[in-house]
Amino acid sequence: MVRLQREWDRLSRSPRSVRRARTWGWQFQYIESLDDALALTGYSRSASERASARLVDGDEALGQLVHLARHDELAARLLLQRLLPGIAAAARKHSGGSRRVNDALDEVVAIAWTVIRTFPVERRPRFLAANLLRDIEYRAFVQPWRRMATFVPQPSHSFDLAASPPPPVSATDELAELLDLAEQSGLAHADLELARRLGAGESTAELASACCVTDRTIRNRRDTVTYRLRQVALVCA
Repeated sequence: MVRLQREWDRLSRSPRSVRRARTWGWQFQYIESLDDALALTGYSRSASERASARLVDGDEALGQLVHLARHDELAARLLLQRLLPGIAAAARKHSGGSRRVNDALDEVVAIAWTVIRTFPVERRPRFLAANLLRDIEYRAFVQPWRRMATFVPQPSHSFDLAASPPPPVSATDELAELLDLAEQSGLAHADLELARRLGAGESTAELASACCVTDRTIRNRRDTVTYRLRQVALVCA
C-alpha cells in the first residue's frame, strides 16, 4: 500500500502524465495534477472532503476512465488509486492477521487491475466504484472457493509408457498456446499484448516509455499478467 502510494505521488505530478490526462475529456482539461483528476471521480481523503464529495457525481468521470482503461495504462492506474481504500478494506476483511493483509492486498491489487481493464461499463454504467469493488472482492475471495467446492476429480488417464515421447515444445510455442487459452478465458487484449511484447524481449523501461507511465507501473502490470497466466495454466492443466 505504501509502495503504491509513493508511486502515485510521483506519477500524479509528472508533467507528461498530466498532459496525457488532459486529453481525456472536458472534465480533465484544467487539472493541475492527477490528484485533481482523482477528485473528479469522487475520491476524497479528509473528513471535510468526504462531506463535500457527496455533492460530486463521479460516475461520469469514472465511466470515461473505465472506457479508456481498456487501452490506456494511465487511466487504469488512476482507477486503481481511486479504488485502493476499498481494496485495502476487502483485504483486511478476508485476511486473518496483519501479516496476511499484505499478502492478500498484493493478490487483490493484481486482480483489481484485470477487473478495471475488462469491466463491462456499457451494461453497468451506474454506481461504478461500488460495482468495481464488488467484482474485485468476488473474484479475489469468493470465486476461488466456489471453484474449489465444485471441482470434481477425473479418473486418471492411462498412458502407454512404451510409446515414443512427444517432440519437445519450444518456449515460444508454449507461450503462444498459453496466450491463446488466456484470450479464450477473457484476459484483456492489452494484457495479452503486454505479455507478447515482454515475451519478444522488450524491457519494462521501453514499454513504460511507450505507454507514458512509470517503469514500476509496467512491472506491477507484468506481475499481474503473470499471475493471471498462472491461473489460466492451472485451470487448463
